[in-house]
Amino acid sequence: MDGWLETANCKNRSEFISKALRFYMGYLATDDVSSYVCESVSQNIRGILTENTNRISKLMFKWSVELNMMMHIVAAHFKDDVSDLRALRGYSADEVKRTYGNISLDTALDIQRGNFDD
Repeated sequence: MDGWLETANCKNRSEFISKALRFYMGYLATDDVSSYVCESVSQNIRGILTENTNRISKLMFKWSVELNMMMHIVAAHFKDDVSDLRALRGYSADEVKRTYGNISLDTALDIQRGNFDD
């Protein structure tokens, strides 16, 4: 039994037995065993999706902050006409594709200052 404690994410035998007993009682209480197993799998999937949603939300927030900084810099310093803005949009779309979305304000500033060959 001790070998299964880590696999079951249990700290001690009592917790392991309690989890196993709860699972078995749920199994016995269910008329259709397949629906119980499906519910168990469904709960695991919900947990994984919640974790992924939280991680993606944090990444999107960081990306939005970066984008907002760039938008304010461009708006404050952009003195050219609309056609130049369209060209910049095309360049930006190409850069995002080329870098697989791995963009940052620091890299863009280095490119504008001539520190990178682009």
